[in-house]
Amino acid sequence: MTLARTRAHSATLQALGSSRFHALADAVAVLASDVPLTAAAAGPAGVVLAPLAAQAHKRLADAAAALPLNRAALPYNAEAVQAALGTELTTDLQDAPWHQVRILLRLSRYAAEVTGAGPAGDPVRTADAGRLLQQHHEAAESASAVAAAARTPRIAPATAYALGVLHADQRHEVEAARFAFSRLWQSGQPQPLAPLSEPAEPARAAAVPGARAE
Repeated sequence: MTLARTRAHSATLQALGSSRFHALADAVAVLASDVPLTAAAAGPAGVVLAPLAAQAHKRLADAAAALPLNRAALPYNAEAVQAALGTELTTDLQDAPWHQVRILLRLSRYAAEVTGAGPAGDPVRTADAGRLLQQHHEAAESASAVAAAARTPRIAPATAYALGVLHADQRHEVEAARFAFSRLWQSGQPQPLAPLSEPAEPARAAAVPGARAE
């Protein structure tokens, strides 16, 4: 994992010094001084922006309604954990809809800042929801990285065991974030959020499925 991080860091530094990055920076600078506005931009902001903000709020509401919030409201969703530990650990299809809601929530908050009103009239609630979905995203990405590391050829059994513990911990964080988001979103009112690090039952340490033993 350290080697992968070093390679990514080197690639990032190389990209930042490339002509492509400088061209992009120049394009952004020009865009800021010469915004390509459409004819609709000539209208009053309250008239033009309100429908666009409402569309962003509706997309968020529809995407959140499609989430399995009732199932996620259980303190320990063993069904989702077992599905995440399937044969294809790097692509947990359950995570994608939650990641999409995270993006739509951010867009909805941007629209709320422009128009001065949030989707539910409660900026605290949407801010808390955004924080939970960000924690969900980070934990899911961490679990995916650990699963990829577990597929290293000739991995030592002790290393596989440690990665299994870490993977289980990160997937538990995913479920805890879903649980807290479900309670917050369905309640409609901001509530004190429970810590995300309290497991409902002890996690069983095991090697990540698919890890290669020596």
